[in-house]
Amino acid sequence: MVQQDNRGTRRREDGNDPARLLLVGGGPRAAMLLERLTANHREVATGPLHVDIVDPFPAGAGRIWRDEQSGLLKLNSMAMDVSMFTDDSVSCQGPAVPGPSLWEWVCLLRNGEYPADAAAITAGGNKLAHELGSLNADDFPTRRLQSAYLDWFLRHTINSLPPGVSVQIHRDTVVEIRPASYRGGHSVVLASSRVLLTDAVVLAVGHTESHPAASSRRFAQFAARIGSSVTYVPPAYTNDLDLSVLRAGEDVLVSGMGLAFIDLFVLLMEGRGGRFTPNPDSTLGYHPSGDEPVLHVGSRRGVPYLSKIRGALAGDTAAPPAFLNRAAIDGLLADHGRLNFREHLWPLIAKDAAYSYYRELFTAHPQRTCASWDSFALAFAVVPWYSTERTMLVEDSVPQAADRLDFEALDRPLASTTFDSPEQVHRAVRQVILRDLQLRDGGGNSETLGLFLGLLGAYMGLGQVVSLDELDDLSRREVSGWWHGFFSYVDSGPPAHRLQELLALEDAGLIHFLGPNVRFSTDEDSGSFSADGVVDGHRLTARTLIEARLPETALQDTTNELLSSLYLRGVVTAESTGTGKMLVDEHCRVVGRKGEKSSWLYAVGAGVSGWNAGAFSRPHSNSAPFRTTDALARTILLSTAVAQDTDTAPPMSETAFAASLDAMHRYVG
Repeated sequence: MVQQDNRGTRRREDGNDPARLLLVGGGPRAAMLLERLTANHREVATGPLHVDIVDPFPAGAGRIWRDEQSGLLKLNSMAMDVSMFTDDSVSCQGPAVPGPSLWEWVCLLRNGEYPADAAAITAGGNKLAHELGSLNADDFPTRRLQSAYLDWFLRHTINSLPPGVSVQIHRDTVVEIRPASYRGGHSVVLASSRVLLTDAVVLAVGHTESHPAASSRRFAQFAARIGSSVTYVPPAYTNDLDLSVLRAGEDVLVSGMGLAFIDLFVLLMEGRGGRFTPNPDSTLGYHPSGDEPVLHVGSRRGVPYLSKIRGALAGDTAAPPAFLNRAAIDGLLADHGRLNFREHLWPLIAKDAAYSYYRELFTAHPQRTCASWDSFALAFAVVPWYSTERTMLVEDSVPQAADRLDFEALDRPLASTTFDSPEQVHRAVRQVILRDLQLRDGGGNSETLGLFLGLLGAYMGLGQVVSLDELDDLSRREVSGWWHGFFSYVDSGPPAHRLQELLALEDAGLIHFLGPNVRFSTDEDSGSFSADGVVDGHRLTARTLIEARLPETALQDTTNELLSSLYLRGVVTAESTGTGKMLVDEHCRVVGRKGEKSSWLYAVGAGVSGWNAGAFSRPHSNSAPFRTTDALARTILLSTAVAQDTDTAPPMSETAFAASLDAMHRYVG
């Protein structure tokens, strides 16, 4: 018999002692894992299973996607490109359990398929009612709507639990995990002082806060020394920042032009009452409220992330040959031993992405080429990436330089430009943004979608054909650093309308572009922060500096009480490549300080070593999160079943359990 109470708990009442699993973190990755656990339970498990989910934020959405944030903030994915459900495309051992994508779920709500959910969303004055009625498949939904979808997914999973599986959700925080005499399991201490017993634990904490890096510490120390006349805003999730400290009209230096910067200007401009209106020429105008600060923004590239592309391929969509494959990797390993990213992997990635780009250019826009696709494809397949032959082939076949794919120029569009004045910087950055909007939102350059899909395929497929253990240490850092950053810049940028808004704000004089390679520092003489840009002798000072990015993921610098304790005890350790990420093996088992692989502790997410991807993904794409989460679910079910089968210790007596709790409370103070 299974019952459900109003805390999202389903529990067995037949007296069987279940295997116990605890998930630290209740966001999308934890919800997906719960679904995969229940889907695999009939095939893998030998007995009942109880799952505890602990998160101080609402389970399902978690911290990043929680409902309590500005309704102006949006996903950088279209509604049709977000799903939490496996489908027939997913290569995994467990059974696929299809379900609606975010867009399909919205359509179901409109059609009355989930009347209780639809009523809650469309109730009078509800903040999501308008969006639910007006959203299209290729629109970028708000994070609030995504929060509702994730909440529904978790409730749907819990309501669909098979016999033998129970779940309890705790709005709490895990502060410590210690061994217990409970059948060789562990005691998990919560901030509320409650203690839970478990056989296995999965760390799914997502993005966690860290002590600031060296440069950020210098900024913080400077601000503390100068006092209230200066303001420093460190790296953090933008929605959690107190932006009320920024005064209307004041000059603010901003380091970073990625997605955190996009959220920042949304909250500081439209979020303070300003309005965007369309102009006759299809651009946007901005009408200030008068409460906005003035942002002076720069970064390494000096330009924002490229806009998220819309539209469809118009040419040949036959599958590319996939130069990045296991046979190619095996050949490289035989010749070189451990692999170097730039020398060995990047040529394969670049060739796959370029093949996808040129296939669309040649087959959808043949007037911009002077060769047949078949002849170009045959020649392209055999020329080395780093070769004059490839360069000559492209030049001979694609007459206009603007149509030739240049990864270096794509990555650093202003690297070869010399600037004599701040005005030139403004114009150059604007031109990069306008060109991006023309290519990605204009409808006439579908080859850019070919590039997008080629890079996406390489990013998702890299972990399937290469093990991180096969890379040298420098390359593992490059995978976490440059490669992830480049992919995010090209394929994971904001909706196009955000860049249109950015141009409108620049027109209104509320945003100024500082260009590439800006050096942010402190100015002791003036007691302010400073920015030195690419124009010689031009220094800008301001009383406020914002570092618009998420904190670095560094296990040794984490402010998370649980992770810090596990790290200091050597239960978890950071990988040796200097990324600061928690080291796990190919089965997501945590590796301890002495190299031992845990039999009970697992970890997933942004702060974990390996080929990490988002917590949800595009439907019908054989997404990495689905594959890895399914494999983890089966590993956990098998390991907890073995632990139960081999456990010969008698159940803990009430006296022993009470003594264990007393010892735990003394330990955590």
